[in-house]
Amino acid sequence: MIILFAGKYTGEYNRDKIILEGLSKRNDVKIIEYKFNKKKDFSQEKFTRLNEECDIIYCPSFSHKFIRFIKKKATKPVVFDPLISNYLTKVFDYKNVKKRSPRAFKNYLKDKISFNAADVLIADTEQHKIYFHKTFGIPLNKIKVLPVGANTSVFKPLLKNPTNPLIIGFYGGFIPLQGVKFIVEAASILKENSSVCFHLIGTGYEFNKMQKLVEKLNLKNIHFEGWVDYNELPKKIAQFDICLGIFGDTIKANLVIPNKIYHYAAMGKPIITMNSPAIKEIFTENKNIRLVGNNGKELANSILELAENQEKQNELGENARELAEIEFSEDKIAEKLVAIIKKFQTKKGI
Repeated sequence: MIILFAGKYTGEYNRDKIILEGLSKRNDVKIIEYKFNKKKDFSQEKFTRLNEECDIIYCPSFSHKFIRFIKKKATKPVVFDPLISNYLTKVFDYKNVKKRSPRAFKNYLKDKISFNAADVLIADTEQHKIYFHKTFGIPLNKIKVLPVGANTSVFKPLLKNPTNPLIIGFYGGFIPLQGVKFIVEAASILKENSSVCFHLIGTGYEFNKMQKLVEKLNLKNIHFEGWVDYNELPKKIAQFDICLGIFGDTIKANLVIPNKIYHYAAMGKPIITMNSPAIKEIFTENKNIRLVGNNGKELANSILELAENQEKQNELGENARELAEIEFSEDKIAEKLVAIIKKFQTKKGI
């Protein structure tokens, strides 16, 4: 099988890395690529040659702008893996576009058109699949679920020196989905407890807002580390004793399992994240993860309970790593993608 990766992408985003690395290990798959940033950079001659060579065209995450353009130029089936809905993100997560406004409708139409253009639409969770169907009218049989996963050969258990206090760690973009305000709230509740401290890695939309909140609350138990290069993440995560996921009170937070959860699990770390329909598609409460409501008090209580139980920390971490190896390593994600493509080809008689 020859898969043409086409669109605006670098191959450095986590989703792309996992799929490319997983597929590159397979003897039954050959990858060819055509990257372009703007339509004016597009070469019809080159694309035609690659289109003739391939069996399927795969448009990576965030290629919304080009999917319809590529579909018109292609003679082979197109698989689109959008990862997000721009309409959902801008209107209901960031909330920087007003509901029912012309801009909101424009974003809705862009998503609807790009999602419908593909022959196969990939969703990262069953919940996202249902959202794409109900919101944009995409037929359920056209949407296939492929978890994000993790590169388990990169994100793997690493030795950690014991620390006092315990490090409660988080990494990610400071956006509404993440619910960092609830982590700050939990830290405030635990500010007199010297057994734990919080290390927050990342920047983003709400970073300055969260810094000001920490200053206002005079919290000394939170350390902001700023942006960290992807290649440095495993070392940073290795220093966390307990890892925090997402706690956002938005629609999107209930639909996704973010990169960090897969990375934490692959590294054999105990994880606390918000209870959501999406997370329970793969993880099991109290077996390989701890689930809480999106409020600071419940999160603080769960942190304390886990911090005082080393045996439970070890159990959750070991089970999470086992789950990663079985269900969402780069090899497993590639295997699932190939199965999706083969099933489509069989159905269409290709």
